[in-house]
Amino acid sequence: MTTPSNARILVVDDEPICRHGLVDLLRHRGVKADAAADGNEALRLFRRGEHRLVISDLAMPGLDGLGLMRTVKREVPSTYFVLLTGTATVTSAVAALREGADDVLEKPIAPDRLTALLARLESSTPQTGIVTGSARIIALLERARRIAPTEATVLIQGESGTGKEVVAQAIHAWSPRASAPFVAVNCAAMPETLVEAELFGHERGAFTDARVARPGVIEQADGGTLFLDEIGEMPAGAQAKLLRVLQDKCVRRLGSMESREVRVRFIAATNRSLRELVRERTFREDLYFRLDVMTLELPPLRERREDIRLLAEHFVERWAAAYGRPAPSLSEATLEKLLAHRWPGNVRELENAIHRAVVEIDASVIEPRHLTLDPIQRPAAAQLAGRSWDEVQKELIFSTLAQVGGNRKRAAELMGMAERTLRNRLREYRGAVQA
Repeated sequence: MTTPSNARILVVDDEPICRHGLVDLLRHRGVKADAAADGNEALRLFRRGEHRLVISDLAMPGLDGLGLMRTVKREVPSTYFVLLTGTATVTSAVAALREGADDVLEKPIAPDRLTALLARLESSTPQTGIVTGSARIIALLERARRIAPTEATVLIQGESGTGKEVVAQAIHAWSPRASAPFVAVNCAAMPETLVEAELFGHERGAFTDARVARPGVIEQADGGTLFLDEIGEMPAGAQAKLLRVLQDKCVRRLGSMESREVRVRFIAATNRSLRELVRERTFREDLYFRLDVMTLELPPLRERREDIRLLAEHFVERWAAAYGRPAPSLSEATLEKLLAHRWPGNVRELENAIHRAVVEIDASVIEPRHLTLDPIQRPAAAQLAGRSWDEVQKELIFSTLAQVGGNRKRAAELMGMAERTLRNRLREYRGAVQA
């Protein structure tokens, strides 16, 4: 029996034989486990933020099992908490369950009960959808799990294609809001004229095409989580109104004089430095500080190469199953080619490459010839010396567009740039030429 890779169990018992015996049994089954001799020591260990399950004796001197459970559940409600009792009567079990315990077991725990307990822990752990062997990603997910039960606004930073929305979904799944809506919106993909109507909704007649009243995505996410992707591309007017929503917890539709209270957890994401955008005066500083309560930094795929093989094999299985085909294997030469690539488009680019190979392959092994990778040429360091960032960026944009046949969406993905930003840069370049 295994538990999720980021799960850890805390065993609390003032009787050394019982405490060490259960820890040894768990470790023998490959489970990470820590031990505490009393409730206060358990709290110190628990507050390190690593424990998914606490198994505690009910009767202990000082802070007993019930007191420990109340504190743990108040601080991290998603923690699975099991109380142990020497004489598990129906009355004591019912009382403990009413207090918030997830289970009550009699000491010592029988092996079959322990197996069933670990199975419940595994099935109760939300799937993140992230395939990883990277210590950096595992640490990030553990931090995300600690943040999830709180109401804190989260800012996820990382290049395009690194999986920011998947992390946002995991935070939602680990939170008390898991049964409520998770609404995602890409700020860069919305036409500037419709951004405010999409976010805040509108009443009938608010503008020419507003034939019926419609709630915005903030209202749609009421009680749940709103994921604002590419938040740095949001127009200034919408930024000001979003700041007001974050401050007042109310939203006003376009064309309305009334405000509606909303209970929304905001998670924002960006592939650009919001600090830099604040310095450039294209992003509000006060909104930045409202969003930057808890920040998660997703590393690019080239900085976690241990994940390339895992992800490639995962995508082979996924797309082969989607088309009802046997999953082909990856040759060693193919894996070498995958590991040598820089992956400017990150995980999304890797998935696209594997998807194309699975669709087109007529063999049982994916060879290097089956891969179509985008050979984006970056200027060598010697070529960059003495040149301004604007010049380098301009050259990169035009060379990337040339290599993808002018496909702006694809070029933006490969450069880790929002498509709207690319359009704005091209508009600036055209204006400079005309001038």
